[in-house]
Order: sequence, then structure tokens, then C-alpha cells
Amino acid sequence: MLKKLLAGIGIGAASVNLEIPQPRVPIGGTVSGTVKVRGGSVDQKIEQIYITLVLDSSYKHDDETRHLRQEIGTVKVSDGMLVKANSPEVSIPVQLRLPYSIPISKGRSKYYFITGLDIKSAVDPKDQDEIVVLPNTYMQMFFDAVRLLGFREKPFSGDYNGRFQAFEYRPTSFMAGKLDEIEVYLNATEFALNVVMQIDKKVRGFWGKIADDLDLDERHVGFAFNYREMQNPNKVAARIKEIIEDEYRKISF
Repeated sequence: MLKKLLAGIGIGAASVNLEIPQPRVPIGGTVSGTVKVRGGSVDQKIEQIYITLVLDSSYKHDDETRHLRQEIGTVKVSDGMLVKANSPEVSIPVQLRLPYSIPISKGRSKYYFITGLDIKSAVDPKDQDEIVVLPNTYMQMFFDAVRLLGFREKPFSGDYNGRFQAFEYRPTSFMAGKLDEIEVYLNATEFALNVVMQIDKKVRGFWGKIADDLDLDERHVGFAFNYREMQNPNKVAARIKEIIEDEYRKISF
């Protein structure tokens, strides 16, 4: 009886562990691993085994730093099973497909899996494992192209605010002296990379401050790269350069 009471509060209860040999996976990729369940000091009925992907991030809103915790999704690994006291470890292979649309691990945006055992009338045993969500090949090619143009990332580039992940760059060669910065928002799909870019013109003086306050020095443009046309970073950079120059000319102030 004492053992059952202790197991109910987590002492001597069944345990769970998720093993991920390769914790660095690109968006749209598959995480492969093994869920391992070990029996405790008493028999326990497990209602289900689940894995939840959680995103933690921080972002700046005005002069305040806000923290964000968001559950991306939960996968049920197994339904009810009886784990006998001191039973041999049970291994369950799992494969978890990452969505394309989630933010990547960048800036203050981080991910981890929570693996849990749902046990009725007891503290649910849990395991936490960090993973790194990488850009896919074509998103990385876009980043490389931006760097080829001489843009350098600003501090906290890649922060996620719950809706958008912003990548912020300042010019060091191309458009230096003409632009304050560019902000890039990316949405990858299976076949294309969708881009929204904010172009901020460098302005000075009294009227420049007014233009900045009224956002008259900004220009937003949306465009897309089909993966089939993304052959190398140099060609991608050439198209980005053309778009920035064209949009810059449209800023009236």
C-alpha cells in the first residue's frame, strides 16, 4: 500500500525517456528516436504515452522584454499499457515530422520535446529533451544570399513574437548609407519560400524624424522563390538586390 501511495506522488513510479540520436533537424524534416519506459516499484496502468513539441522564445515589445511558451503540437505514441513492477525496459521507436511553417532555432527561440506518461490518479512522469530546428536547404540559401550582399544580422535577429519570426539586418556595403536596415519574414512550404521584406530608408534631420515616426521611410514587399529556381546563393542574391533597389526607388520621402 505504501509503495502505491509513493508511486502516486512520483516516488518509485514508472519512468520515461526519449532518446534522439540526431537532435538537429531542418524544418519539414523527421525526428527519429526511441521512447523508453521502465517500470517502477508497483504495477501501473499507463493511459497513454505522448510527446509534445514546445517552443520557448523572448522578444522585445516597445521597451519591454516578453517571454513566450507555445505548444506546437502533441503526438500520441501509445494507448493504454500495463507496466509491471520492476519490468524490463520497453522501447518504442518514433518518427516525428516537423512542420515547415514553424520558426527555426534562432535568436532567443528554442525548442524541446516533453515526453510524458499519462497515469490516472498519479503524478505524470515526464522527460524533456532539447532539439534544434534548422533552416532547410533553400532557407539557408536565402540567408547566404543576404550575407553575400553585405548585410549583417542585428542583435536578437530571429526572435519570435508568437506570430512572426523577424530576421533583422544592417547594410555594410550594398545600400550602406541608403538603408537603415531590412527586416525579413520567411514562410517555407514544401515547394517554395515565401518572403515579406521591410526596407527602411536612412533619413536625417527634422523631416527625417517625422518620416520615421509616420513610417514614411519604409516599404514592404512580398515575393516568393520556387525551390526549382533557387540554384545557388549568387543567383538568389542577384534577385534580392534587384528587388531592394526597385523598392527603394518607390519610397517617396
